[in-house]
Amino acid sequence: MSTILDCIKRIPSVLEQIIKEWPDNEACLNQLLAEKIDELNEIVIVGSGTSYTAATTAQPFMEKVTGVRTSIIMPNACVSGGHAVNRKALYVFLSQTGTSKVVCQALEEMQNVGCCCLAMTWSNESPLAQKANYHIELNCGFEEFTMRTIGYSASVMDLMLLAIHVGKMRKILTEEKAAAYMEAAARVPESHAKITAQAEAWMQTVKRQMLRSKCIMFTGPGAMYGVALEGAVKLWEMPQIISAGYELEEGLHGPAYGYDYNHCIVVLDDGGKESAKGHSLACYMKDVWQNGLVVGQNTIDEKDLKLDLQGGDFACIEMSAVLQVMSYVLAVDGGRDISKLIDHTVMYSYFKTHS
Repeated sequence: MSTILDCIKRIPSVLEQIIKEWPDNEACLNQLLAEKIDELNEIVIVGSGTSYTAATTAQPFMEKVTGVRTSIIMPNACVSGGHAVNRKALYVFLSQTGTSKVVCQALEEMQNVGCCCLAMTWSNESPLAQKANYHIELNCGFEEFTMRTIGYSASVMDLMLLAIHVGKMRKILTEEKAAAYMEAAARVPESHAKITAQAEAWMQTVKRQMLRSKCIMFTGPGAMYGVALEGAVKLWEMPQIISAGYELEEGLHGPAYGYDYNHCIVVLDDGGKESAKGHSLACYMKDVWQNGLVVGQNTIDEKDLKLDLQGGDFACIEMSAVLQVMSYVLAVDGGRDISKLIDHTVMYSYFKTHS
């Protein structure tokens, strides 16, 4: 019987497949944007759950390489009249299974008013794909567990590759620069596999500290904010531990006044300019409350997990492997059996988000 850890270990092969198959998607983008690329002034990503956290992760890179604002909105905004429609935007409707009911509604609403819309799901046969005038396959394959790990990593990669192509179409990126980004992406699968193994070993040394905590909080800058949000979602889904994700600067504001020994603060360090700021928070939690950890390129002491990140801007996908493994290990060690499909019949009798 497969486990979520097996799914995590499948991610490198999925990422390789996405990169290999990506050129097949470019014809769709060329057709969709051919007459609109010159006036394009925004990319709006519509999605919930892991699709939302994946979009938040990819957002900084997307803005950097496309030269246009990238916004992320909940699908409800499109169907409740709470969204100011931008007719010069590319709307990307992201749903791994393509069965999210409100995302399907949102797509129909935006297509009906003449917006430039693209759906991204795992299959051309998904309900969302069937409603869309333009659709791109995520190439993530079927994922047997509802706690999505493959879907998150695949969605981030696909969105970042989409941004590279839009950047080329808008002449923000040269062919040489785009090729350099693709080379960075190609380094991620092998690194992801190594980091997954590192994370498994590391968790054996720190899991007791985490399980003793009442709450685990992740914080990081830029793309690491999206990783932090996804980590918080996975900790709640799998081991059912109270969790939260903050952008680094936000994590140093209001939340910091409430931190104590009950809170395990995990700082995500991508090795960038915010590294020292993140370490100041980690040192405070280590020195005063004995409950701070750093994961990433730069670390503080032997309790942290030092990573040799290889993907440049794609390091967010490498980093996410640690939080996925963390969630799985804490679930297993905490006694929650997530190796089998969980029966949500009672919950679905009250509400159902997918069909």
